[in-house]
Amino acid sequence: MTYWAELVELYEYKVADVLAGRVPRGGRRSLADLRNTLLAAPLEPALYRRLIQADRQYRAGWSTEGGQPQSSRPLPALTWTAPVLGDTPEAHAWEELQQLAWLATLRANLLHLGRTLQAEPGLLTLRALYAAVENADRDARGVAQGLAVPAAQDPLVSLHHPDVTRDLMLTLADQLFHPAGRARIRVALGRVQDIPFPRHPDAAVLEARVEAAGREPLAPPAREALIQALHAAFPKTRDPRERPAIRAAARSLHKVLEDLLKDAPGPTLGVMPPRSILYAAHASAALPAPDDGAKQLVIRLEGGRAARWRGLELRWQPVGPRGQTPSWQLQVDGQVVLLHPNRPPAERILSLSTPRLSLRAALSGGYLLLRAEESSGEALGLLAAQARAVALLLDPAEHSANLRLAQAATRHLQGEQVNVSAFDPDTADKPAALPAATLFTCARRSVDLLIRLAHLSPTQVEAAVQTSAALLGLPAPRAHRLAKALHAATYVPESLPTAQLLTQVNVPEDGRFVSVRLTEEPLTLRVLGRALTLRLDHQGHLAAVLPGFPATLLHDLLVLRLPGGQVLLVHEGDVLAVAAQPLRGPSTQFP
Repeated sequence: MTYWAELVELYEYKVADVLAGRVPRGGRRSLADLRNTLLAAPLEPALYRRLIQADRQYRAGWSTEGGQPQSSRPLPALTWTAPVLGDTPEAHAWEELQQLAWLATLRANLLHLGRTLQAEPGLLTLRALYAAVENADRDARGVAQGLAVPAAQDPLVSLHHPDVTRDLMLTLADQLFHPAGRARIRVALGRVQDIPFPRHPDAAVLEARVEAAGREPLAPPAREALIQALHAAFPKTRDPRERPAIRAAARSLHKVLEDLLKDAPGPTLGVMPPRSILYAAHASAALPAPDDGAKQLVIRLEGGRAARWRGLELRWQPVGPRGQTPSWQLQVDGQVVLLHPNRPPAERILSLSTPRLSLRAALSGGYLLLRAEESSGEALGLLAAQARAVALLLDPAEHSANLRLAQAATRHLQGEQVNVSAFDPDTADKPAALPAATLFTCARRSVDLLIRLAHLSPTQVEAAVQTSAALLGLPAPRAHRLAKALHAATYVPESLPTAQLLTQVNVPEDGRFVSVRLTEEPLTLRVLGRALTLRLDHQGHLAAVLPGFPATLLHDLLVLRLPGGQVLLVHEGDVLAVAAQPLRGPSTQFP
């Protein structure tokens, strides 16, 4: 249960005490303070409805004449329900679903850790982790020979490549999922600390000869030449000063992994909460109806074929040959996925993205867990930075100079020759003559391509922009501004405020983002003197609507050009961020 859900439940209990004629714990002042806090809190729609319902009961039951509470109808008794006990398939499925949900979180955390470690000079920690994961895998396969920590420039490892690091972190997650794998990882990290890499067999001989050469009665230049010749005659050995750094990295890794393992769910011993599974086989475990205020929903798929949860239409059906364990076809708001119960744990976890929110799904036999994921502030912030870059390309100043410059830089980075006449505003097609939707698509495509190229060669993007600006006769400050925006869109997420639960928002015109938590109700944005409405269309897609113009779908990012400025919209899950920024040059009418 989340923090706000607990406070709403506490408020309901306090209201029940008051209506029953009892003094709530903490006094009536605590009830009033809690009420004020919740009314100003960013509650989800389901929690907000519960709050309003309890508040109505409180206000209706309070006598304005005598100042005493009076109950208009008897309240249901608050009872405690014992947990469900029993060594049943349902209890085993519940336990595995909690483990799979933790595995999904673990994989996400490890992937983030991998991206962080890739920025470390020399990739020292990643190299230590690679050796530990490989040795743990060899131990599981019964291979006695261990692997030393690779050298910094080992061509057989390629830890600088994102895909290699991703595979390494996912392999680590699979090992940490099982208790035996955790034990092997701990042992492997201990071995890395003990012996990061073995001493070369001839190292002692080389040291003795170098020491003897130092005692020879030779001039210093001759002695140095002799020592260099001795080193050249022996195989190159690794710098022993690297061992302490590797040991420190292994200790740091051990601490990080132990912190991640603290949240690992333990065995439930056949115990699961009451009223926790929709369509459960046992009556005591059956959930009467999906709870929109809950973060997760567990469904026994064989018990039904449809449900509605948090505004999402859920439908499912078994597929596959009769007589075998069925796979399941799940449809979430029109999005269809196939779930296979016989796959490995990592393949029974998947992510679903809907216009309302993002879901994490996990399957155990015939039981499905759906968990609502909080929107990633970092991902949404990166989208906001990309929206800034797209808006910069859509600036019509100097015949859309930024868009022309970005397209020229893209060609330069792809190894193509930049034809200056193709980007000359006097001879080329004028971007201002294109429809707004086409222009936005061109700008978004250019930004996406430049971001991908920046991931491959970060230092070359700015150089390509500067070179292209010189070819097109554009000033260096414009090129620097574009390169800076592209760098931010690639690496620097915007810092966004906390999302608020609102239905009307006045968007400031100074470029600052405002974050709003979306519901099924339309959202009205007062921006640049216009009323822009965001609502779900008949297919459940989020659309931006201005009076007198056709609706424009908002998938994840949209930039609208209005008289006097641009509106930047980014959307992920149930969170929307919007900003308005003025244009220095002339603008075109929406759309």
